[in-house]
Amino acid sequence: MSAMFRRLIPAALLLSALATAAPVYAQGDLAEVQAQVAEARRRFDSLDYEQAVPALDRAIAVLASRRTEDTRRLLADAYEMRARARFGLGDQAGAREDFISLLRVDPSRSLTGQISPRVVTIFDDARKNTVTSATLVIVPPNAEVMLDGVAVTPNVTIPVLVGDHTLTAKRVGYRDGTATFSAAASAITEASLTLARESAVIALVTSPADVDVLVDGVVRGKTAVGPPTADYTDRAARAGVPMTQLSAVMTLTDIGVGAHRIEFRKGCFVSAERRMDVARLEDVVLDPVKLAPAVATVIARSTQPGARVFIDGQDKGVAPFTAELCEGEHVVEMRAPNGRFSRRIDAKANQRVEVNGDLRPAFALVSAGAVGALGADLRVVVERALEPLKSVLVFAPPADRVEQTLRASQLPNDWLTFDANRRPLGSSGDITAPMRRDLSTKIAQAFDAQGVASVAVPSALNRNRVVVSLLSAGSSIPDVIELTLDRPDSIADAVTVLDRPLTFTRPTLGLSVVDVADVPGAAVVGVQANSAAARANVQVGDIVTRVGTQTIADSTALAAALAGKTANDTLALELKDRAGAVKKADIKVAMTPRLIGMNDQMLMANRVLLDLRSRLSSPMPAGEEPIVRLNAAAALARLQAWSEARVELQKVTLPEGPGVGNGTVQYLMGLCAENLGNRIEAEAAWRVAAASQSWLTDDGPPVKELAEAKLAELQRRR
Repeated sequence: MSAMFRRLIPAALLLSALATAAPVYAQGDLAEVQAQVAEARRRFDSLDYEQAVPALDRAIAVLASRRTEDTRRLLADAYEMRARARFGLGDQAGAREDFISLLRVDPSRSLTGQISPRVVTIFDDARKNTVTSATLVIVPPNAEVMLDGVAVTPNVTIPVLVGDHTLTAKRVGYRDGTATFSAAASAITEASLTLARESAVIALVTSPADVDVLVDGVVRGKTAVGPPTADYTDRAARAGVPMTQLSAVMTLTDIGVGAHRIEFRKGCFVSAERRMDVARLEDVVLDPVKLAPAVATVIARSTQPGARVFIDGQDKGVAPFTAELCEGEHVVEMRAPNGRFSRRIDAKANQRVEVNGDLRPAFALVSAGAVGALGADLRVVVERALEPLKSVLVFAPPADRVEQTLRASQLPNDWLTFDANRRPLGSSGDITAPMRRDLSTKIAQAFDAQGVASVAVPSALNRNRVVVSLLSAGSSIPDVIELTLDRPDSIADAVTVLDRPLTFTRPTLGLSVVDVADVPGAAVVGVQANSAAARANVQVGDIVTRVGTQTIADSTALAAALAGKTANDTLALELKDRAGAVKKADIKVAMTPRLIGMNDQMLMANRVLLDLRSRLSSPMPAGEEPIVRLNAAAALARLQAWSEARVELQKVTLPEGPGVGNGTVQYLMGLCAENLGNRIEAEAAWRVAAASQSWLTDDGPPVKELAEAKLAELQRRR
């Protein structure tokens, strides 16, 4: 008998089941059950049934109190083991009781192996009065069916307990159903449950996965990563899609009778659509929906070697660069230390977009005092309005990056807003000049720009009239320009002002002329020593009456005839001397340096400074660098950046003489020293300028007079 029982209930069976059920117990409970079963096994194997039964009692008490679907088999095994142990002790009633408990846990349980006929008889007797059979007829047949809370297979005859039962079923597209029935002993009971259809059900798969699915414009979710569990082999073959590329099956419910539009959307793919006319409520399986890639080819080239390409803010490497981009709007940028290029593109599927970047000094729009008339980001509106600019780039970085950058510096959104008279607006009034100078450098660097900019709406009465302020890195005084966004002529005027060309030299004949009342022609009032005019024997008092075949009526006409000429061009002049005698002179054109007017109210000093810095960072023709640096110093002086202006002037060497020359440099050096508090250096520079023949600009005034006035002022202060 003991050998037979040892063969019937291997210890490994119980221990394996216990290990499988481990997650449903606290660690202490599970360990206790395992210990109890192990002890029962040891006692059972040694035919010590008296000790095996108490150990199984304790294990069954724990398992029965925490019964789950996962522990049903484990509990049934424990009941079977205790029934046989009780039989071994001669307790047939107890064995029968345990077999009944076993069948209530698992009605389909049967005894297998070499078992004593007497044990089988007890088991069969318990089964006869405890278990019967039932056929569960469910419509639809593929519904999920639960019998007394336990999942069962429908439409087959299954063992059930004698007595009352609750049957539930559910399936997508149907209303959940419930039925009760009573199973009698020694008879097959038929229980039926028909679910009522409430909607059509559509099953679909896509290639690729992660596709947004919309029904009649309403998002129903995304397809999950596959492949599908159902057999889509034939359908995938017809669609030309490998099974491995299909998503998992997605089920659409709540589909009523009528026409429906199913949309499939995924970034970087062409959207697809299926139209369905549902005539009756039923299950429908769609063929796989394959989305075609929606990409455009973008080729980015730059006129500046080494420029880096950025697409949507991501560094893509050095130009030239070719990439495939998803269909939609993108920002293509090229950046270098002295300039930037930015272009918004709307890429279409299979389109080839060539972007040729001409880098320009850039202002990053990082401040806006208000929203636009339609609630739009004014920075983006201004960026698009100023796209025609040729000299500089005004661009709007992404709003989230601007917000993050300003927050890091504890700056409000309107920290850089001014009105058309350069008066601070809002929080801008709380920013001091030194703070603004430091911030302009820091924030420009954060956006790989050479300057920063803002847009303000001074009046709530006209939200299309805006003021754009431009601040070069390291500057505290902005350029301001006003434009009306809904007036193209206003935008064109703003572009013209900002794009005003810079020239650093102008053609000259080496003479100065004025107009004399009632005297036709241009009267010579000065001849530069060693100039082409002096070598051609032009004298003070001569009257220029003709250039080539063109009659010269006044000094303006002479300037017009000279404009556009370049170095070494020759002009044939006809003149009259003081006695009225006609004389001719062929004079070669020379180029004289030019300097921007520091008091020119129309001068966009910040924009000019960016242009000049850009030029200084690249190779220039021989002789051009000194005059470019001089103009950069003048722009810095206009912006009261005296220290930076002094640094540039120290690198400038120009010859002495009329026009812009060494005296000009020295006069500006004196201004820088004065504003930096260095009286001795200022006086020394102005003494050199006072002995000079140079002019402040190419058309005056003489720096001698300006320097003498400054020296006299120094004397009065002593």
